[in-house]
Amino acid sequence: MESPSPRGQQLRWVLLDALLPGAGHLAAGRQRLALVFGLPVLVALLALAIVVASTSIPRLAAEIVNALGLILVLQAVVLVWRLLAVATGLSAVGWRQPRARHGVVVAVILTAVILPQAYLGYVTNVAREEVDRVFDVPAGGAWEPPTPPASGGPSASPLTTAEPSPIPAVARVNVLLLGVDSGAGRNTAGTDTMIVASLDPVTETVSMVSIPRDMVDVPLPDGSVYGPKLNGLDSDARLHPSRFPGSDGTGHDVLMSAVGTLLGLQVDYYAAVNLAGFVRVVDTLGGVDVSVTRGLCDPGYSEYGFENGFSITPGLHHLSGKDALAYARIRKAAGESDFTRAARQQELISGIRDAIVKRGFVTDPVGLLQSLGRTLQTNVPRELLPELADVMARVDRAHTYRAVIKAPLVRSGFDVRGSIQIPDVDGIRLLSAGLFPPSGTLPAREYAPPPPATSGSGSGTGNCIAPPKPSPASTVAPTPAPTPLESADPSATPESSPSESPSAVPSETPEPTLSPSPI
Repeated sequence: MESPSPRGQQLRWVLLDALLPGAGHLAAGRQRLALVFGLPVLVALLALAIVVASTSIPRLAAEIVNALGLILVLQAVVLVWRLLAVATGLSAVGWRQPRARHGVVVAVILTAVILPQAYLGYVTNVAREEVDRVFDVPAGGAWEPPTPPASGGPSASPLTTAEPSPIPAVARVNVLLLGVDSGAGRNTAGTDTMIVASLDPVTETVSMVSIPRDMVDVPLPDGSVYGPKLNGLDSDARLHPSRFPGSDGTGHDVLMSAVGTLLGLQVDYYAAVNLAGFVRVVDTLGGVDVSVTRGLCDPGYSEYGFENGFSITPGLHHLSGKDALAYARIRKAAGESDFTRAARQQELISGIRDAIVKRGFVTDPVGLLQSLGRTLQTNVPRELLPELADVMARVDRAHTYRAVIKAPLVRSGFDVRGSIQIPDVDGIRLLSAGLFPPSGTLPAREYAPPPPATSGSGSGTGNCIAPPKPSPASTVAPTPAPTPLESADPSATPESSPSESPSAVPSETPEPTLSPSPI
């Protein structure tokens, strides 16, 4: 018969069983219990190793997102299994009623088993709740009117390219990115930012185009035209669904349909972000890196902690949440407008993508999940996430093509609707054809991004001194910053401001006749 082991040795066996069920039994020579508790664990670890080795980390994360409920159940099973291994280990050495000093050690072991497992379960449950919040929207794509388009109407052009894709089995994934103006001190919720981002899984490229918020007379798929400013369509459709028969009531589906008709592109998905949440997400990520091609100074910017304006120098910068929001929002600096602001917003999107892929869940996983849950809403199907994550992880800034719809594709004007941008629909669709070609074809070269900046001297958050001798049309006064729902300042439009020219953004090249220059 085996001689009894010292208590210290027995405790080590129990601790081994707590860490890896069956390991302590094996060390103590209890082969049957080692097989019972250890074999299922080894099989599970082997399966997990195979999955991790054959799957990219972003895709694995997306797969986990789709299985959070099952993971919670599995975590409970693992906890019970570990506790059973510890209990059988204690029973095998006759510790059914341990002495007081040994009881303390056992309590420590049990605590070491339960607390980490409980925290992991807490994080998983937070993730499940926040993911449900993000995807808690009506399913469906762009609004489809119940009646066919009127013949010869503005939407007579097809929503898809006329030529079939060379690889018809793989389609582009088109998403309308919306910046919702519901930040601090605002009682409205207009779409301050509208960017169509398209992923081509074949060429592994992303194309982005920014839509002017003050664009008017946008064609709808039923053959009619939406006369007011486009940034009000989302709210209009949400508040007056009877005007858009067949819509889902969110407003996003109607806006997707309008933007898709304008571009001649099928847009079925959206992702909406609110301003206050944007700050939280960036801060939780530990900041974002952006390449600033042109220095900015806006003495009038006074939001989210800024009281004396905001400035930033050219170069590579690491921005906090409030700095990133300021960089995305200011448009009253000399030479700036809604169009140059749109280019900055596209650069920030690339920076956030990089931050999530590289370190998104390292610094504060619970905080990031909660920030995303309170910031983002999307109708992208969950089952599509793994494939999207897998491809997006391989798409860097060098493979991100960008454009901003501006003059001559829009013409500035002013009427009862305020400062407006009147679109050249045919020209915009020509741009769209070059920027969003059939899957498997690279976008036109003029939309390739400029080389990134290599250095920077930091962003200023104190007093901002305006550049000397500004032109009268772009003079910046220290007045309160405009809200995104205000009409664009006529002096900031390309046709009325001498500072808005191809040379206003150094990375730009002269504009072709029917499509804007790359940014």
